[in-house]
Amino acid sequence: MTFPNLFAHIDGIEAVLVLDKDGTPILKLPSADVVDRLDLRTVVPSAQTLQDQSSRMHLKKLKTVVTYWATRQIITYNVPPLVFIVAADTNVNTGALVNLYNDLQKVAIEDLVNKS
Repeated sequence: MTFPNLFAHIDGIEAVLVLDKDGTPILKLPSADVVDRLDLRTVVPSAQTLQDQSSRMHLKKLKTVVTYWATRQIITYNVPPLVFIVAADTNVNTGALVNLYNDLQKVAIEDLVNKS
């Protein structure tokens, strides 16, 4: 499965932001304008704080963070060396979004990391 086709079966996804390990955006879908308008980068510090707290409490590594805004849900996936942030309508099945983690791992290695 290729990265663009990964989200095709889930209706209601508004935007996807992919960051490298330093937090630099490397991909914005469907366009940079949409991702910037949703201001998805503001979610990253909260997700990183949760990850830090999780490791301090000696819990397993945090893979996904689900947050809700007024009209959308934001799922943050920690797929080293990348971070994926997906914004979707609140009517989208959250379980389907969370289950994308394994597919994102494969795609991150095959399509994004190996080609850079």
